[in-house]
Amino acid sequence: MSEMENKIIDLLNAAGVKYQLFEHEPVYTCPQMAEFLATDQNLIAKSMIMKGADSGCFLVVLPGKMRIDYSRLARVVGTKSVSLAPVEEAQSIAGCSVGCVHPFGNLIGLETYFDKKLLRYEHLFFNPGSHTKSVKIATHALIEIVKPTINEFAEPARRE
Repeated sequence: MSEMENKIIDLLNAAGVKYQLFEHEPVYTCPQMAEFLATDQNLIAKSMIMKGADSGCFLVVLPGKMRIDYSRLARVVGTKSVSLAPVEEAQSIAGCSVGCVHPFGNLIGLETYFDKKLLRYEHLFFNPGSHTKSVKIATHALIEIVKPTINEFAEPARRE
């Protein structure tokens, strides 16, 4: 296990929450993860490190089938504009590669924003900083541990 995986599992154990850990072939996208887990893609907590125009980096978490409404997110965060953090910077901050960023901004010193739509679901799945592992946890337990700001900034992904 990587250092970040250990930190996440230790945090879950210390919090005394129930969770399930799944090991699998590497997955790099929310659709791949949902297919492996045989679940709805919106139950995947998609986490991304963002950067504000006049602020630092922060973490956003949204349902896996949704996308960020950048102008709405900028208003939520209180900045002129937002963008994805550069890959190298995001990986350095998250302690893992892009594609398996975890929802624990509190472990990496980032303010964390959860989209309100995540509250629709009883449980969520996330990558614990690994492409070969997934965790299932009650949504309320994840929110209790992370203590994110909850707001609306996700919208349905466009059909291609």
